[in-house]
Amino acid sequence: MKSLIFFQKASILLTTCAIMVASNIYTLIPIYSVLADNLEIAESHVVLAGGLFTFFYACGLLSFGPVSDSTGRRKILVFGLLASAMTTLAVGFSSGSLSLWITRSLQGMTLATFASVAFAYSYDLFTFRQRTILVVLINTGFLIAGIFGQVASAFLADAFSWNAVYIFFAAIYFILFAAAFFLLIEPPAKPVEQKPLMSIFYQLFKDQRLVKCYVITFSLLFAIIAFYDAIGRFFAGHAADLLMIRLVGLIGAALSLFTGKLMDWWGELRTLMFGLAIGSVSAFMLLFLQMTEALILFSISFVSSISLVIPTVITLIGFYGSSQRAKALSLYSFILLIGASLAPPVAAVLPFKGVMLLLSSLFLFNIWLCFFIKDEKAFQSANAD
Repeated sequence: MKSLIFFQKASILLTTCAIMVASNIYTLIPIYSVLADNLEIAESHVVLAGGLFTFFYACGLLSFGPVSDSTGRRKILVFGLLASAMTTLAVGFSSGSLSLWITRSLQGMTLATFASVAFAYSYDLFTFRQRTILVVLINTGFLIAGIFGQVASAFLADAFSWNAVYIFFAAIYFILFAAAFFLLIEPPAKPVEQKPLMSIFYQLFKDQRLVKCYVITFSLLFAIIAFYDAIGRFFAGHAADLLMIRLVGLIGAALSLFTGKLMDWWGELRTLMFGLAIGSVSAFMLLFLQMTEALILFSISFVSSISLVIPTVITLIGFYGSSQRAKALSLYSFILLIGASLAPPVAAVLPFKGVMLLLSSLFLFNIWLCFFIKDEKAFQSANAD
């Protein structure tokens, strides 16, 4: 009973952290011009600050998972939140281009203490069913953050000032730090193979099952960001309708709550293919149906696809990563972010139908990859027998 209560509290805390941490990936997007006007700098300098954040966030994702193997997951999670509070507050006091670049870079590095370490923490401490639920909740938090981060940023900047955006998030991170400090416990230490980091990454890439999972991983945030970017550029209706299309997509995140059940019934690979099939069909249908009602309906189903696929991919990577799970999940987080970074320029170059055709084809290709993962897993089982 005591362990169940701890799991429930940890789930609430880590899901809240996921929403708030990932929100700062998106906070600059709606206030580029506001920030440029207030600091009297070129808007391109603000865009560069977003690029620096992404770069250092990606570097941090590669680093903190492996570091947590030796320092402990709890320390990275807890004190990462404290460091995030400090660097986020510093962003709010930026006075020009240079200070904005430096503080956003530091913020990206400190916020990267959460994602891959939280997944490894889930694997180290909880049972299979519990960690499946927790991974689903954390990823649902990441999906919610894509909307919440932009809406909160636009609201706070409009109601108060752009500084209020980062003061607000800094306060939230400090509260989360205090909660994590008193709630989270350190998982039991497990033996980890001591090798140079690049050697371990090379070893992981030699596992063809992991490589195929990483190819699928690349497409996931790429798909969701390109999908909504394309809709935003294509949609000619009222801004309120566009916001509605984005917000109702979050209904699709509810499907992620059934991921554990589906994996119990069908297994990980069939669940993965089912999610990818939903995404492929949703994008394909938008080649022919583009009225507001269709955009709303397929927005829900597309988010459903992503919210089902992400926790399933993490489960597979965690299993195949074995003793190097933290590093395998660090690579997952890094590749996921690279895909997200490339989505906006691709969506800007292609017409709406071009983006939908690309996404539908990409998910079909991922389904094809799943058959090879399945074959390799069956071969491994046959040998074990």
